[in-house]
Parts: sequence; structure tokens; C-alpha cells
Amino acid sequence: MDGLVFDIKRGVTKDGPGLRTSVFLKGCPLRCAWCHNPESQSPDIERSVTTGELCGRRMTVDEVMEEVRRDAVFYKPSGGGLTITGGEPLAQPEFTAALARAALDEGIAVAIDTSGFAPWSAFEALLDILPGRPGSSALLFLYDLKCMDSERHLALTGVDNAPILDNLRRLDAAGARLWIRCPLVPGLNDSDADLAALRGFIAGLRRVERTDPLPYHPLGLEKYAAFGKTPRFARREGATAEDIARYSAGLANAQ
Repeated sequence: MDGLVFDIKRGVTKDGPGLRTSVFLKGCPLRCAWCHNPESQSPDIERSVTTGELCGRRMTVDEVMEEVRRDAVFYKPSGGGLTITGGEPLAQPEFTAALARAALDEGIAVAIDTSGFAPWSAFEALLDILPGRPGSSALLFLYDLKCMDSERHLALTGVDNAPILDNLRRLDAAGARLWIRCPLVPGLNDSDADLAALRGFIAGLRRVERTDPLPYHPLGLEKYAAFGKTPRFARREGATAEDIARYSAGLANAQ
């Protein structure tokens, strides 16, 4: 079993609780206007047009786990573990499930950072790993909600949000651990109406442990040129402290 990986970062503190190792899988069905990892989108190995370096390499589960184990001593004391992210990790569902199973077999907690746009069977394969283990706390879903309006979601990401919302409801009903993460992109999805719609939907879920904004930043814009791509949203200013405070307040008490 192998998958296409484009990066592995150790000592990460923002992709779930505690100290984590984040494994970035290549390939994503979405084309978010604000995407800051354009090199993650293609499901194929790419070469930078500016440096000539390759982005993406095939790795087996064992090869990835060799990297993950390097910080294993820090995971339990900090409440951390492995985060499988991307791209969209469920665009490589068999590899993601195999990697999650390998980590859980070694007592390493797993977080899946997902847009939610995947067949329900990909989520079922992850939930099926848990029976017989000491509770479902070892598996956490970091679930993005980008925009509740279906037409604008399609325009902003290239995909319909109906399966995303349906999968989230089903995960919630299945008792999965959920952290909701909401990209904050000034001028695109931060209106009062957007916030009210997000808050209303999240309030209807039972298993959400926390809701966090993901403020837009322009740090990924240089990557577009490196891979011969053109950004759809080229704002050079990140979300301001005022933007973040308003957005956070709008999401407050949603869960």
C-alpha cells in the first residue's frame, strides 16, 4: 500500500491537539479560490517551473510511519499524534485508512483534516477501524465548512456542498469526534449572513467539540508562480485582527 505524499511536517501545533506530525497527501477535488497550497491540488507528481524540484513522491505506509514514530515520545504527553491532511486525504481513501490503522495500532492518535467532499464509504472505512479499541477519542475529524450557500460554495470551490454537509451530519450521528474549521476569507465568505448560516448549522450537531476560524493569509501566492498556475484570489493582505475577532464572535456558542 502506497500513497502520493508531498510533505511531512514534524512538531506541528495547529493541525489538532498537542504536538503532531502532519502528513500532506497530494490531490484534491476542490479548487478553492483562496487555496494556499496549489501544489496539493493535482493528483500527480509535478515539477516546479522555477526550481525544477519535484513535488510529490510515492511512499508506503511503513515509510510514512518511520517518520511519524520519530516524535512518538511527545504524542501522549501533549495529547498529540498524527494528522493526515492534504490536499484532500480522502482523495486517497485506501492509503489514508491504512495509514490511520497503522498509527492507531501503535497507540498513536489520528486526526483527519478533510473538506468533507468524498464518498461516505471513505468515512465508513475510517470509522470501521475503531471497534474494539479504547473509545473513539483516538480518531478526530478536522472538518472544513467553507460556505453554507450552495451556489456560492460551487463558485468558490468548484464543488457542491450538499455531500459535504450530508457527510458531516452522518459523522455526527455516528458519534465521531469533530472539530469544525471555518476558512475566513474577507469579502468572500465573511458576511453576517454567512456567519449566521454557519452558526445555525453547527448548532444542530451534537458532537462538535470546538469551532475555529482559519484566517486567510497570502503566503501561498508565490507557490502559484512556482508551479505555473494563476491564483483566483490574489489579495495581498491577510485577514486582520478585526476580521478575526468579528468572525470568531460570529461563530461563538455555535456548538
